[in-house]
Amino acid sequence: MKFIYGLVLLSLFVFNSLYAQIAVGADYVPAEWAEVKFDSLAIINRMAYADTANFMHEKIYPCARCYLRPEVAEALLEANEIAKDKGVTLVIYDCYRPYSYQYKMYEIVNNPTYVAKPGKGSNHNRGAAIDLSLVDKDGQLLHMGGAFDDFSAISNYAANGLTKEARKNRRLLRRIMIRAGFNPYEGEWWHFDYKQKRYETSDFRWDCE
Repeated sequence: MKFIYGLVLLSLFVFNSLYAQIAVGADYVPAEWAEVKFDSLAIINRMAYADTANFMHEKIYPCARCYLRPEVAEALLEANEIAKDKGVTLVIYDCYRPYSYQYKMYEIVNNPTYVAKPGKGSNHNRGAAIDLSLVDKDGQLLHMGGAFDDFSAISNYAANGLTKEARKNRRLLRRIMIRAGFNPYEGEWWHFDYKQKRYETSDFRWDCE
């Protein structure tokens, strides 16, 4: 009888454990991650690798969701407020990139000029980097002198041949992000790294609703 009672308790325990996993659902996010909610923050979602409209012409992410480490997300919220005060809006191209997706991108491109070798991972793989630009009050992208993921020399922040307007807009984006706690990357005007803390490379992958 004790044996049967023990089996019943074990079955209940297993059932409850499975139920808890199911109840968490597709929206479960570990505590070490925070999702950027585009609509509620009035940030524009242009997640490039969740579509085929990127330099690889392949969809890498299953859906266009932006995750960052919580401290990085807080810094982005600050950048968002600074941008609003200046009459512009943030446009997000890329956030956290799971390590396995980095590997997939490198397999497709196989050129470190365009995609970093997976190796120990990049700040994108750590949830501490973000690619972005700005739009004006009419929703038009500010002229930056070159497009996101243009891997020619024009993407360098201080590239030769930039117009006054492009230099002004790049400077505006850089000032917003530096004030919020990010470091710019000279080789890509759109790329910024969170400078306050270093994180481990991760392969956390989000679900799609």
